Amino acid sequence: MTHWLDEHGHIPTDNLRFRRQVLRVAQFIEYGGPLQQAESRETLIACRRRPWRGSCLGLMWVTKNQDDSILSYCLVCKTDEALVRGWQDTDWADGPMEPVGPESSAAAVAENESQALN
Repeated sequence: MTHWLDEHGHIPTDNLRFRRQVLRVAQFIEYGGPLQQAESRETLIACRRRPWRGSCLGLMWVTKNQDDSILSYCLVCKTDEALVRGWQDTDWADGPMEPVGPESSAAAVAENESQALN
């Protein structure tokens, strides 16, 4: 996962299609990282598959495997989407960030906008 990030460890902003793909993998990490090995959970990430010529209505599940990789899959259309390795040193490895107050969130937005412009 870390090889997809820019030199500062952030999700790239120069290619929007690639950015969407990296964000999706980051969401799998955010849901799966805090799990114990062999644990699974349903996410709020929609399945993107189009079986039977229509959109799958399933939500993605993640499982942390014995080797610490994270597998994402849909139980509705029965397809795997990603097997994520090398995620442990990302910002999403411990799950969602801790809540912050209004001042901190405004400063974080300003910093992210500044980094996106550079």
